Amino acid sequence: MKTILAALEFPPERGGVETYYGNLVRYWPDELVLIDNKNKELLNPRGLIIKWLPALRNLFKALRGTRPDWLIVGEILPLGTVAWLLSHIIKFKYAVFLHGLDFSMAQRGAWKKFLSKKILKTANVILCANSKTSADVGAFISDTNKVFTVNPGVDPTPPVVRPERCAGLRANYGLENCVVLTTLGRLVARKGVEQVLAVLPSVIEEYPDLRYVIIGRGPEEARIKSLISDPSLLGKVFLLTDVAEDEKWTWLEISDIFIMPTHQIGDDYEGFGIVYLEANLAGKPVIAAKSGGVADAVNDGINGLLVPENDSRALFEAIMKLVKDPELATKLGEQGRLRVLKDFAWPDAIRKIHTILLKKA
Repeated sequence: MKTILAALEFPPERGGVETYYGNLVRYWPDELVLIDNKNKELLNPRGLIIKWLPALRNLFKALRGTRPDWLIVGEILPLGTVAWLLSHIIKFKYAVFLHGLDFSMAQRGAWKKFLSKKILKTANVILCANSKTSADVGAFISDTNKVFTVNPGVDPTPPVVRPERCAGLRANYGLENCVVLTTLGRLVARKGVEQVLAVLPSVIEEYPDLRYVIIGRGPEEARIKSLISDPSLLGKVFLLTDVAEDEKWTWLEISDIFIMPTHQIGDDYEGFGIVYLEANLAGKPVIAAKSGGVADAVNDGINGLLVPENDSRALFEAIMKLVKDPELATKLGEQGRLRVLKDFAWPDAIRKIHTILLKKA
């Protein structure tokens, strides 16, 4: 089965979507041609009217030259538009990938909504990264038969963490004999770092030996720096904005609890949260909020604790529950590790996509 993947978001850029498509290419079992935007093959940012004319031209050439069984488009807009237009000129099958926010954004405005419905109704397969998006898309086009949920995964063999490196970081940051909470991800408002910081003084009042490590960069960086300068949090919270990809596994190893209580802001929500799986793979329990596609990643009482969105009291109680009951924390972390190895390995996720397309070919 010959396949073309057209994707605007792709490594070396970092993010959940980029990670997904990078692993799709890495583990695809058949012939696959990648067309990304590295050399502006899909978008021309200086285009005066239609920025996606390069995609129209290059995908037309690729479809005519390769004659693939499938074209997978990584973004509904604008690449789905290109696939939909070309489907009226060339006979081919196409699949559209949706992750959550991309579908929400495609509903903004009457024209985008009209175009999105045309694209999705014409598509032969729609692949969604979480069950919430699958349900929303099925309702939008009144057809669930071609909508499939394929959750992201993790690499089942992460980098080896050196014990001496863990010991060094613990010593440098004064984390010995402390319970360490960690958030790792892009610093945007919906990730919930501000909610954690809001309840942290109350947690520290009951458990003074708790520390909170925030790892990431993003538009909320200045806001977070301001919040952690509060006298009640000095020496208790650390913001690290320059942590390499391999180093994150060291910090997950150091951590006792991973926490990221995401919440929906407008139509922006967490599509899944691969980092919850990574924390579980490191044997750590997670605390998350019931938002977007997170419930696919975090099973309450199995691999972590789920709290309602924007519920400070519930968040405080979840933190204290795991801090006061380390046996429960260890149990949830180990159950999470086994769950990830069984159900969320990247090779299995990509094989599932391949099987879906093979059956629909």
